Amino acid sequence: MQTWLRQKGIEFEETMLKPELYNLIKKCKDKFKKFNIDAILNEAGHSVLRLPPYHPDLNPIEMAWSQIKSYVACKNVTWNLTCIIELIHEKVNLMGATEWGKLCTKVKEIEADYCKSDHVVDMMTETFAIHIGDHDSDSDEDGSSSDDEMATSSTNTASSSGFHVTHDDLMEGVSTLL
Repeated sequence: MQTWLRQKGIEFEETMLKPELYNLIKKCKDKFKKFNIDAILNEAGHSVLRLPPYHPDLNPIEMAWSQIKSYVACKNVTWNLTCIIELIHEKVNLMGATEWGKLCTKVKEIEADYCKSDHVVDMMTETFAIHIGDHDSDSDEDGSSSDDEMATSSTNTASSSGFHVTHDDLMEGVSTLL
């Protein structure tokens, strides 16, 4: 395990036990996966784009498939497998370059919106982490914080970098997500 980590340039402590090394390897191994199909496609001049799983809003193929399923659901009256396959082919043939272009444009717009609001997610995550850390240090003798302290910390939060995040800032960012 240590040899593999050294070969990959991953830092670890020599005193780490096997379960700790195993967890570190599990965490880092995906960075070093190489797929034969990627090499074949690269040799042919193609680049591989890995799309995030379970994000149909970032995948024009999933959007197209959704349109195809809707088309089949509206037109299918016989529930015959042959008819369903014909309807699928019919819709695929109806989807020309213009419709595919619109789907790709839509994905780019969604991606741009995600990029614009990404800082909000970062701030909310940082704020959440700060609240957990602040809860222990700002608690009174019985180990609980007062409602006033919690309300103040959620209204105006300072991160470790000194950047102040207000409730209004967070809500403004969240509204762009909706």
